[in-house]
Amino acid sequence: MSKIKKIWTENKVLFVLGIILIICLIVFATVSITYFYGASKDKYGNRLDITKEVPLDSKLYTDIENELKANEKVIKASAKLKGKIVYINVTFSDETKLEDAKLIAETVIKLFNEDELNVYDLEFIIQTENVTDNAGFVALGARNSNGSGSVVWNNTTSVEKDQESSGKKQ
Repeated sequence: MSKIKKIWTENKVLFVLGIILIICLIVFATVSITYFYGASKDKYGNRLDITKEVPLDSKLYTDIENELKANEKVIKASAKLKGKIVYINVTFSDETKLEDAKLIAETVIKLFNEDELNVYDLEFIIQTENVTDNAGFVALGARNSNGSGSVVWNNTTSVEKDQESSGKKQ
């Protein structure tokens, strides 16, 4: 016991600093874990809380598909929700022009009410059935819930326009 008292009296400062160091490491580890990993188990965190206030009806996806398939130029159509983005995939017949396909795809926007359009983003993926270097198209469009309200399409030029502008019409 006298040896422990002797070590304590000679090294009080080191023992106190060691205890403070251990407490600081525990606090640092706790703060780091809660900050970087958070309490939520959801991979989206709390970003999707607003979707609970304005849920989408499951019938909406079938309505979107039926609305698109009603057009004779549409071969396949699908819609699904992931996070707060509604993905709408449409496959058109090979004779369909790019501009016509964009207009047909945009017709589904009217199926959403104003509250849904203010919460959910829409992502359009349109393509022709056979896409090659010389024919067809693949285009992506997006409508942001916070944006202008219109669909913004990627800068896609159809093969016909490329060939006409370069004078190499085959």
